[in-house]
Amino acid sequence: MTMKQLILCDFDGTISVQDMGYVLVTQFASSEWESIDRDFRERKIGSKEAYSRIAKILSGDEPTILRFIQEHSHIDPSFPTFYEYCHEKGIDIKIVSDGLDFYIKKILEIHHLSEIPFYANCTHFLGGDGIEISFPHSEEECGLCGTCKKKLIQIHRKEYDSIFFVGNGLSDRCAAQEADFVFAKDSLYNYCTEQDIPCHFFKYFHEILGDLKKKIHGIIFDLDGTLIESYEAIYLGLKECFQSFGKVIFPFTDLKKFLMPDLETTLSQFFTPGEVLKGIPVMRKKYEEVYLNETHFLDGAEEVLKSLHSNGVILGIASNKLGRFSRGALMHLGVLDYFNSVIGAGDVPRNKPFPDMIQTALKEMHLPPEETIFVGDTPTDIETGKQAGVDVYALPSGFYSKMELSQGKPRRLLNHLQDLVPLVKNPFS
Repeated sequence: MTMKQLILCDFDGTISVQDMGYVLVTQFASSEWESIDRDFRERKIGSKEAYSRIAKILSGDEPTILRFIQEHSHIDPSFPTFYEYCHEKGIDIKIVSDGLDFYIKKILEIHHLSEIPFYANCTHFLGGDGIEISFPHSEEECGLCGTCKKKLIQIHRKEYDSIFFVGNGLSDRCAAQEADFVFAKDSLYNYCTEQDIPCHFFKYFHEILGDLKKKIHGIIFDLDGTLIESYEAIYLGLKECFQSFGKVIFPFTDLKKFLMPDLETTLSQFFTPGEVLKGIPVMRKKYEEVYLNETHFLDGAEEVLKSLHSNGVILGIASNKLGRFSRGALMHLGVLDYFNSVIGAGDVPRNKPFPDMIQTALKEMHLPPEETIFVGDTPTDIETGKQAGVDVYALPSGFYSKMELSQGKPRRLLNHLQDLVPLVKNPFS
């Protein structure tokens, strides 16, 4: 039985590149709009009250305003292709906007998208200048938003098996809480992260299109902080290096502060270039002596790898740990045979954040980027995946919090490594 799906899209700042309501107010309203906008942004009033006030100070006749819209209409260039794909696949698209109906209608006409249904605040142009605004989709119990997007999701529940929401701003927050899954950008992405609402970050609709088409056949993992814990071994190696130069190392609790993407960069914070060259083999010698005994799986990692491997997911590793150490750790832990590719420092010309490791792993796994995700625990991992054209699922299991990782805008933020197992079958769970 085919699941009936609906995607509800915000309009201003999401489909429309700019917030057309805001643009019109700055163009056609008196300067009083600034205090109204300030009250709205400070959450002293809702959009319904803001629009009611703005209607009283807006000037300009209908032909003039429509002509202005004609000249300033810009939508996400990939939205028409996204809409066409959804139409072909039987996925319904509807627009839910806290903006004004007349400019949404006009912009959809300009871009030959008039068949898309939309819900918005209703505008009536008066004889000369000025408008009246009504709110047929508001929710009386709350009364803040002119169009209650949460209410519209609830109304559509009886008709659809799942409802996705796409948005970017303040008026989208309640809808994000109500939807089955969210595609978010701008301040909505930050809100979803803070509230632990599952979402995928997007900038343009072609990324959402890629998500809808995506089948996850392979996963490339970072190693330290993602699957295994070996920070004690790293610290002991660094301590040996410091002692060889007669220096006292920083406390272990500061390792997060000083641990860089690769060993050379880490040591360069404390030593001259000549000392770094001498210090690297000292650190690695000590690390090799202790790392197997000081390395263990992070909670749930072994079970996740077993489950993914038994389900036929192709696995790889891309780690800035020296390649032989990476393979040695995985062999010691009994899971090396799970991986089709294990790429570490020294195996490719450049370490992360350059894309070389992931590109090489993809070749050895015989997978294209669009069928693969990269799972890591640092901002460097996020940057690496993006450079390689692979979706990044960031995991706050190492030194970085969920909020810190969100600054890099990974495609998705995981709460736990165990979340991966159901996501392989359903990326929107």
